[in-house]
Amino acid sequence: MARTLCNPPVEASLVAPRLYVGSRPRPGRYRWFNMVVLCAKEYQPPSFGFPGMNVIRIPLVDDFVHPLSIVDQALVVSNARTIARYLEGGACVLSTCWQGWNRSALVAAIAMQIAFDMSADNAITQIRETRSPNALGNPRFERFVRDFEKTR
Repeated sequence: MARTLCNPPVEASLVAPRLYVGSRPRPGRYRWFNMVVLCAKEYQPPSFGFPGMNVIRIPLVDDFVHPLSIVDQALVVSNARTIARYLEGGACVLSTCWQGWNRSALVAAIAMQIAFDMSADNAITQIRETRSPNALGNPRFERFVRDFEKTR
């Protein structure tokens, strides 16, 4: 996996080494990233819209009422493990959702725990300090991040 110097011209925040969280990216060539993660169920453009990048799809709904389904939980964790492997290999990753606050931050927080052996508190704090105080504002997503730390 080739190393990439990251300095992207997209609406995104660096939340951990080589890991960015941002809002929905327009299709295009982003030479700054090796991978884009599309976490918004309502925004899943075709993979060919991101030439030269690996595209991961985790189509989640930002639901403040219902917890993540078992299938969604497995999708988040398995793909976060893939993201962590890319980060460990020196790749730059862009995790996105509609606003870049909840779903993308959920996936990034799990990947940060795996890749950087970070606690849930540290991952959440770092994302909120670097992205937005509103990031991970969905209490169900925040609970999932905290619960994941106990099981990994």
